[in-house]
Amino acid sequence: ISLSAILLPIYSVGVQGDSRTYSYVAALSSDQPPVWTELIVLAKLIPRICHSINRVVWVFGECVRSHITDVTPTHLTQQVLATLREADHIAQSILKSHGLIRNVSQMPVVLIPIHFDRNPEQRPAIPSCQRSVVIRTFITSDFMTGIPAVPDKHIPNSVLEEMVIGIKRTPGISRVLYDLTPKPPGTTEWE
Repeated sequence: ISLSAILLPIYSVGVQGDSRTYSYVAALSSDQPPVWTELIVLAKLIPRICHSINRVVWVFGECVRSHITDVTPTHLTQQVLATLREADHIAQSILKSHGLIRNVSQMPVVLIPIHFDRNPEQRPAIPSCQRSVVIRTFITSDFMTGIPAVPDKHIPNSVLEEMVIGIKRTPGISRVLYDLTPKPPGTTEWE
């Protein structure tokens, strides 16, 4: 698989040793279908090698070809909260409808201020106005450590694709991402 990797211009909370860390998110993408087992390995290796990264995500859709240098201004308004609630409801309902709730310990759905697919030549003249959603499936027995659910191992890839299609229909959503990060270095949820 031919991969592209970019750093997202946001910090994520992680755990390294006994301390909380605030580091970047690496976003992987490709024009080819994901090979989940290989991506899970990369998600373990990248934060070990690049200490300024504590989380690795897969970006659904076409390969991300340009770096993102700005974020969408985001405040806890009724509209932003409604968008997050809708995305969360879609993902949770699909997981439940397929009888897979027990396959994961927790599945936070996270709204991040990242607008993909903007023409780099039009930035900053045309401001960022969309956000993206991260699906964070998490499997654990104690919440001290854990792993992401691996598509086609813990949950069918078709169910994940159904979530992505449903969430993408939500107005204002640029892309859907899948958190591949184990804990540590990622935390169970995002901050």
